[in-house]
Amino acid sequence: VRANPYCYKGRLRLNTANELLNTSLEVEQRLHEVSLPFLVLHGGEDKVTDKAVSQQLYNDAASSDKSFKLYPGMWHGLLYGELPENIEIVFADIIGWLNQRSEFGNSRLERELKLQDDEIPILKHK
Repeated sequence: VRANPYCYKGRLRLNTANELLNTSLEVEQRLHEVSLPFLVLHGGEDKVTDKAVSQQLYNDAASSDKSFKLYPGMWHGLLYGELPENIEIVFADIIGWLNQRSEFGNSRLERELKLQDDEIPILKHK
């Protein structure tokens, strides 16, 4: 983490911390509204984020296409800071998840777009 140039290392400002807390609480209360396909990845030894919250997202989300993967022994930065072989495992899981959903097109999206189009009233000329 210390070597990551994209990771902020300064002190957290009070208002920023307050906004992060408020946003986190609101997101937590609205997990049931998540309906898009999603993949949750979490390190089993993560000391930054509680894996129970990731599990709660998975459990509470309305999405019928959701996946949860816990990586025992891994930390918070699954794609940065882990051993190269662990990073390869995580990338392979992400790519596999995406490939499964892109192989045959997105039938759910296509169905939603069709329904949306079906609801458009047809205007008739007089």
